[in-house]
Amino acid sequence: MEKDYKFYPCELKSPKFLSQEQINEFNKNGFISPLQGFSKDEISSQRRYFDKLLSQLSEAPHKGDAEFLGEDKKPSFQYSLNCYHTKLRGIWETMYAEPLLRGVRDLLGDDVVAWATHYFCKLPGDGKAVSFHQDASYWGLTPAKTVTVWLALDDTDEENGAMQFLPGSHKVGHIPWKESSEESVLNQQIEDISVFEKPFSNNLKAGEFSLHSSLLVHGSPKNQSSRRRCGLTIRYAPQDVVPLSPNYSKMSYFVSGNITAPHWQDNSPPTEYFL
Repeated sequence: MEKDYKFYPCELKSPKFLSQEQINEFNKNGFISPLQGFSKDEISSQRRYFDKLLSQLSEAPHKGDAEFLGEDKKPSFQYSLNCYHTKLRGIWETMYAEPLLRGVRDLLGDDVVAWATHYFCKLPGDGKAVSFHQDASYWGLTPAKTVTVWLALDDTDEENGAMQFLPGSHKVGHIPWKESSEESVLNQQIEDISVFEKPFSNNLKAGEFSLHSSLLVHGSPKNQSSRRRCGLTIRYAPQDVVPLSPNYSKMSYFVSGNITAPHWQDNSPPTEYFL
């Protein structure tokens, strides 16, 4: 099956959380930001949870996803909690958080599958950037309707490497890319971003989140500050999105509505909170 890279605008007529102006903004620009997710106390709890996981990884990097580790199993362990919602109940629980889902449902409808998560943690002075890319280019899913929640665990701004969006870039289909350098967390890099609008810096306070289309070009520079910048991404899709590999359905959970599509499965939740 050939992947469909067409952008399908949100046409929901009666949003419950987002305003019609915000939905129009998503259709036009490919993202909405900022949105209020968790209270100060709630995000402090989320941060303490991640701090514990990061401490465990620093002592035992091999417990992270090997794809994000160097030959000595250490250099990028802070990025290695990729799709650990299948292993760690704390991440799994966050996927079901109503403050996040209410925005997602207004874009995708009531029937929602969550299938991936990833902590992007840039430590102070981190030498890694995230090259400009499209999420949909990495994924074996069609059509490209996945919406990503980017939840800020720390305050994030230009100084500590905030994510940057290229407004409107979600409307042009699949964009050519080249292999990125070793200084990038991911391996795809859009060849020419000069044709797009000026980047929008996704500055968020801890507890806030953004929503963006899987077709939107985005990336982030190195964190050259003395402050950490950590965010949790959660990938949500409507049930008409079809996985081109069974690996995706092995990571999926039915987080909202009544999922009847045979190509997704509601997997058993994890029981352990820590590594």
